[in-house]
Amino acid sequence: MRSNTDFKTLGLSADASWDEVKSAFRRLARTYHPDVAGPDGARKFAEITEAYMTLKEDISKGGSHRASVRDSADAGVSRSVRTADIGEKRESIFKTFWKKLFSRKKNDRSGEKACDYDLPPVRVRFLGSIISRAESEMQALLSRRSEVKTRNRTEAILRRLRSRHPAVVALALQNISQREATEDIKRAVIDYFSRYAPTADVLDSLLALFTSSPRAVGLSRVLAYHAGSFSISDSMLILKWFKRHAIPRECYAAFLSHHSDSVVALALNAWPQTLSLPDSVDLLSLLKKDDEAVLVPLLRLMKKDKMHAWLMPAITKLMTEHKSPAVRVWASTIVRDQNLS
Repeated sequence: MRSNTDFKTLGLSADASWDEVKSAFRRLARTYHPDVAGPDGARKFAEITEAYMTLKEDISKGGSHRASVRDSADAGVSRSVRTADIGEKRESIFKTFWKKLFSRKKNDRSGEKACDYDLPPVRVRFLGSIISRAESEMQALLSRRSEVKTRNRTEAILRRLRSRHPAVVALALQNISQREATEDIKRAVIDYFSRYAPTADVLDSLLALFTSSPRAVGLSRVLAYHAGSFSISDSMLILKWFKRHAIPRECYAAFLSHHSDSVVALALNAWPQTLSLPDSVDLLSLLKKDDEAVLVPLLRLMKKDKMHAWLMPAITKLMTEHKSPAVRVWASTIVRDQNLS
């Protein structure tokens, strides 16, 4: 005997055929299946399944001719409805997945975070692999875009550095960051300033670009080549930068020929103790100066190293005749030690 309650659960009338029962069950299953409706639909899905199984035992599977014809006529409509339901189901699956992914509960017993997915584990892993692959492809795309952007930026900077207009070069130097200061850019900068002396408005930006010793040495040789054209303040800035790097002796020596005794004094005071003394010709020329600011650091350097004997007469003269007590004291210590080569 047919159960009116079972027909009502499937949304059918009591005289419905077996084909109508199957169609109703399939339609409701697509709506209330736990994969689609989540835990809230589990109870309803159990009810329609139980009603379907009960009616299956009572109704003839052949059904009436009228029901079979009607089911065949509705086949095309069912297929289109099924396609739409698949799209809705897929969207619902993703919504359920993301909802559960970001609503993890704390497991009080184990102290670990647990996530109870309503989706089957195989489907969760499949979705996870899709997301991971998408993230990897996006990261690769962003990386390629960054490389292209960096290359275009480098080419633009190099074009500006090759300009014959000092204002364009100065603007390029001021806008180069440490991250953008590639080896190609540093070579272009050194090449440009080997032909043109740096001006005061670009000197700070120029020195800030070179922090590694290998390239710093290349720049120091360029600056030494233009040593005579720098002002006292620019020379002080350069010599302070020299002391932060392993700069060769000849670069310091280039500033000993500066027309200003103040710059010469700065170079002698900045002269590293690890470097040997200036050439003998430079020493003799410097010993003839009368400026105490030059002679005191010079004699202090000479005291730590051996000297040629032919320099002693000039030092002895300073010990006896110079008006500065500091110069006479330093000269007398050298004469007393007689540290000759």
